[in-house]
Formats: sequence, C-alpha cells, structure tokens
Amino acid sequence: MTEERKRILPLDKNVVNLIAAGEIIIAPSNALKELLENSIDASATQIEIIIKDGGMKLLQITDNGKGIYKEDLPILCERFTTSKLIEFNDLQNISTYGFRGEALASISHVSQLNIITKTDNDQCAWKSTYKNGDLIGGIENGIKPVAGKTGTIISVEDLFYNVPSRLRALKNSNEEYSSILDVVSKYSIHVENVGFNCQRQGKSLDIMIRKNSNRKDRIRSIYGSNIANNLISVNIEIEENFIKDFGLIKCTGMISNTSFENKKLIQPIFFINHRLIICDPLRRAINSLYSTYLPKGHKPFVYLSLEIKPQNVDVNVHPTKREVRFLNEDEIIDKIIISIDKLLSELDSSRKFLTQQILTNTRKIEDDVEERRNKRSKLTLTEPIIKEKSKILPLSHFKKPYEHEMVRTDYNQTTLNNFVSQKSTQRSNTSSSSIIQDSQTKIDNILESSEPSLNNEFEIDSSTILETTIVKKVKKPMTLLSIRSLRQELQEHGNRELTQLFSQHTYVGIVDYEKRLCCIQHDVRLYLVDYASLCADLFYHIGLADFSSFGKIEIINENGIDIKNLIKIEIYENKEFVENYCKQNNVKELPNLNESLQTCFVDMYEMWEEYFSIEIDITDQFNPKLKSLPLLVKRYIPSWNKLSLFLFRVISKVNWNDEKECLGGILRQLALFYVPECIYDDVDNVEDRQKQIADCLENLLMPIVKRKFLATDNLIRDVIEIASLPRLYRVFERC
Repeated sequence: MTEERKRILPLDKNVVNLIAAGEIIIAPSNALKELLENSIDASATQIEIIIKDGGMKLLQITDNGKGIYKEDLPILCERFTTSKLIEFNDLQNISTYGFRGEALASISHVSQLNIITKTDNDQCAWKSTYKNGDLIGGIENGIKPVAGKTGTIISVEDLFYNVPSRLRALKNSNEEYSSILDVVSKYSIHVENVGFNCQRQGKSLDIMIRKNSNRKDRIRSIYGSNIANNLISVNIEIEENFIKDFGLIKCTGMISNTSFENKKLIQPIFFINHRLIICDPLRRAINSLYSTYLPKGHKPFVYLSLEIKPQNVDVNVHPTKREVRFLNEDEIIDKIIISIDKLLSELDSSRKFLTQQILTNTRKIEDDVEERRNKRSKLTLTEPIIKEKSKILPLSHFKKPYEHEMVRTDYNQTTLNNFVSQKSTQRSNTSSSSIIQDSQTKIDNILESSEPSLNNEFEIDSSTILETTIVKKVKKPMTLLSIRSLRQELQEHGNRELTQLFSQHTYVGIVDYEKRLCCIQHDVRLYLVDYASLCADLFYHIGLADFSSFGKIEIINENGIDIKNLIKIEIYENKEFVENYCKQNNVKELPNLNESLQTCFVDMYEMWEEYFSIEIDITDQFNPKLKSLPLLVKRYIPSWNKLSLFLFRVISKVNWNDEKECLGGILRQLALFYVPECIYDDVDNVEDRQKQIADCLENLLMPIVKRKFLATDNLIRDVIEIASLPRLYRVFERC
C-alpha cells in the first residue's frame, strides 16, 4: 500500500515569520548588530548598551538619535517596513546600514520587544510593546505617553523564549556576551563622532568610547596600548583610471607595523561602504603578506575601510549582511596588497624584536622604558641609573586589582580649568608676550619675597618690536669643562621616583595662579605641584642641554632696549625694592650701575651672543642696548614684566670671577626669567592672562615635562601628595 501523496499548502504566517527570524537573528549578537545599525542610521552621537545573561534575558540599546514618529509605531515591527528605500533601484545607491525592514520584525517574533521613543517635536516620549510583529493593545491602547529624552530605547527581553531548540544551541552567557562586545568594538572603531558604552546589567563598563576620541585612541581603549603604539595609518592613493575601471574609490585604515609581535589571533576588521563584513580572500592575502615580515606564529592587527562604487556592490546576498559581493575583487585586493607591501617595506629597515621572555609587572616594564629614555636624553653623560635585576613574580601579583587600586585615568578627559566658570570678557589685542605694562604690574620673583612695581614711563608694545626665529643654531659638541661638569652634577642629583612620576603623570589643571600651584595625577594619587619651581628646573635643564645652540627672540626695534635706563627706572629708583634688597643681602647700597654694566655686558658682549644668543649693541658703551634673547622653547615667549629684574640679577647675583659659577648662574637667572608669571586678581585682563598661562602650561610646557624631564632632589619639597585612592576608600569604609 503506497503512502497517500500530500498536497502542497501555503505555510502558516507565524511559521513563515519564525523561519525568517531564524535566518536573521541567529544569536544575541546578531540582534544587537541590527539595533546598533539602526541607531547609527538615526544620527545618534551616543549609544549605550546594557546586557543581561549574554543578551538572552535582556538586551537594551539606548541612543540619542532622531527618534521614531508616533504615527509609524503601529507598523514598526511588520515585515518589509522601512524608511531606507522605496524601489528596487534604491539598492544600487544604498548608504544606510539597515534597509530590508526585517530586523525589528524578526526580533519581535522571538522575544518581547519594548520601545520608548521621542522626536524633537514631541512633547513627551511614547512607549509601545510588540509580539509576533503586532502592536500589543492596538493603535488606541498600545501607544502610551511616558517621560523620556529625544532618541530611542529598545529593550529585547527573553530572546528565543518560543524557540527552545535555538535557545539550547546557544553558547553560555559569557561567550555570547563576548560576541556582543566584539560587535560593539568593531563598530566603535569604525564609526567616528559616536560614543559607545557597553556593560552587563549592574556591572561596570566594559567598553567606554568617547564620541570625540580619534581612531587610534578608540583602538587603544579596546585592544590596549601594545597594539595602539605599533599602528601605522593606511591611506591608499587611488588613480582616476583605477576608480573608473575597477570601482575602488577609497581605502583607509590602520594596521600593525613590522615591530608588532603578537601570537594571539585578532580577526581583521573589514568595512565595505561602511558595512561590517567578512572577506576571506582579502584576509588570506593580508596574512600571506605579513608572514614575510613577522616572525613565525605572530599575527597582525588589521582594520581597513573600503569605499567601492555602490553599483558594483551587492549588499543583499546574506540574511545577516555579514557578506557582500563586489565586482573586480581580484584587482582591488591586488591593489590593496601592493600598497600595504610598499608601506611595510619602508618600515622594515627599523625592525625591533623583544628580548625579554618573562614579563614582570607593568610598573617594572615602565621603569625600564624610562631608563632607556634617560640614556638617550641630551643630558646623559654616564649611566644615571643602575638597572635593577628583574625578578620573576608569583601568579598572585597578576590577580585582578581591587576597586581602590585601579587607576582611573582618561587622557582625553577635560582638565580642571574647563570646570571653572569664566566671565565673557573682550580678549585683549596685545600679544601674549606683552612687554612691561602699567605701574600696577608686579615683577615676578621665585626666590625672594620682594616684588617691586613697574614704572609706567617705560612702556613698550611687544607686538611691534618682537619676532621669533624658527630655525635653531646647528648644535655643536660641548667642549667647555664647566658645562660638562654642570651636566654631570645634574645627573648625580636626579631623582628616579620624581622622574617617573612626571613621565607618567596626567595633568589636571591650575589650582592657584598667584601661588602658581597645579594638580597632577599619577597612578592612584593626586599631587599638588609648585609649577614655578618645576618650570625653573625645566628651563635650566633646557639651557644646559642646548647651551650655545639657542634660537633667538629678536627685538626688531632699531634702537633695541636700553639696559641702563630699564634697570635704573625699574630697580634703582624703586625705594621699597632697594631697602628690601639691602636688608636681605646685608649691604648698604646697590652695586654701582655703570661699573656693573661695563663688567657684565659691555666687556662680555661676545660671550653673551656666542653662548646665550643674547645680542648686545655696545656702539654706545655707556648705554648698551639689548637686541635679542634666547629662544628656549619654540612658541614660548617669557613674560617681559620680569626683564628688568633679570638684568639686575645678572649683575648682582652672578659670580663673574669663576667660569662654572658664572655660566651656571646666568642659566639659573634665565630659567627664573622664563618661568610663567604669577597673576594677581587685581591686575588688568586677569581672565585673559590666566587663560594664556593655563593654555601654555597644559599644551606646551607640561607635555615637555612628560616627555624628557629629569627631576632632581630640589623638587621634593615642591611636590605634595594631597589625595590617595586607597586612603579615601579606608575613610569611607569607616563612615
């Protein structure tokens, strides 16, 4: 007896929808990818993701995009409803991530879907719940007003609750969460000007990318500094003929260099027309290329973004859009490989290899790096620090630290100055290096308490008389034994702990402009630093390093600055200053001005120009003129309010009878002259001047301190710890 032949019948609508959902939503990471692309299409600048049980219990994504119109909510989760295209020809120029209108429909058939959304024109947000593609409660009762901000919150609960076979086939929650982090990581690297946060419910953030972070910082946040520090940019030049013949418009990205050593496989990140895809031919070609540059078994990091003519790309060949097809695949891959090969071959001459087989803890590695940096610095004469013998640490040292031991540092975070409200004032037209202004301006003084006021008879506009040269002198080998001896003394007084603190610090901001105090963070501690003393040491070190090779700050006034007249008016005619000076130095009167000028400036004018780039015009020997000053740091002009005090200290503080003391003394006085001035609250344009000093310290001087400053024992009393995270935790534990 033969089996009765079955009739062909149409499938039930629910079965069709479940089959479609099974093709598109394979795992929680696929659902997240669809929702993530919708948020990016909605012009969101901040996307926050919360996951519970690997996305199976809860998958919530919040964005600040344009939102969804209330009128569109009833059909939001129906199949093939989309705002991305109208007719089939629109697929040829599709520029959005989603376009088929199946994502929300598929998710609603295998979970409980809740949406809260608000547009700019809405007075409140609207909440709706969907099941099997239908709005629960209907049009009248299914859409409810709630409080909310502009944007959309989509919550997916109990994923695959009605498909137990799919639920059993999923991996454990930790592995599914890792897949979600992988998707978020790749999109956060590619999509710029969008911030991403991802975390497990009730846990700390696992991914936090600020929207203003550049691509290199995004890679550093996700993959670590080892990869970020070994990246090179890729920007392949595409000829017009190649674009016309093969359709490749642009290829950019970041790849690891030939010194990068890593045995852990990192899947390459490929985007074609801003769509995350898997391209096995391109992956195999790149791996084959790197095998000729990297040691055996080591894997590269590759991120590439390709832009191909839309009409040459078929984006609709895979249900999850993980693959695309494009014309002239072989020619495009060959072009990319040849360009990368050329880029890597230029780096191959400076190849590096690791020699340390057993890694110690991070601080030890950083110490060794700092030690090698000091050996390469300009001031090194002999080995400044004896390298300690490395020890193999037990596994207990590599356990995850407690919360109070974790360093919370973000180099892109705003500094303290951004939180201080400033009144809107008209910015002064004078230069940041304005010279000797009114009589209320104080002369800066680091070592002494007396600060004489200036006389307004001597007033010069620096914007009309100053000009800085860009090119420094050619550096010559140092033959003076006195300077070599000073450098040696500097090395001997080097303080390793302070040097490491400054080389790894994070600048926080200025605390007091009058006392010249700023805050820096190192590790889990906050320090208060006297930046006047810090800058004095910095400029002294620069003076020793670049001795006789300074650039010039040229005074282009034909007559220059009358040294005698300046010192006389600002110092010798200031009775308060004269009394304080005589009392502090136990003398009856100031040094004879004419004799001092002859000894220190006229007789030594050749020495000033050769060693310090200070040009002195001695045409009139009784009234020498200052024509230039040394340029210690490019783009930095000292405060000209202190010029008269600098000239006076040269004739009163420097020992001209001993070469070493003379040259060292002049360098010390130069360093004091170049220190940023203190700003009192009663001076003119106080906010503008404070802002200038804050910008100079944050963007110019502190980066130099971080890169190549050798701290000495002199700074120990000027760096004070004011907060420690472990001690703060102990305080709160007692509360």
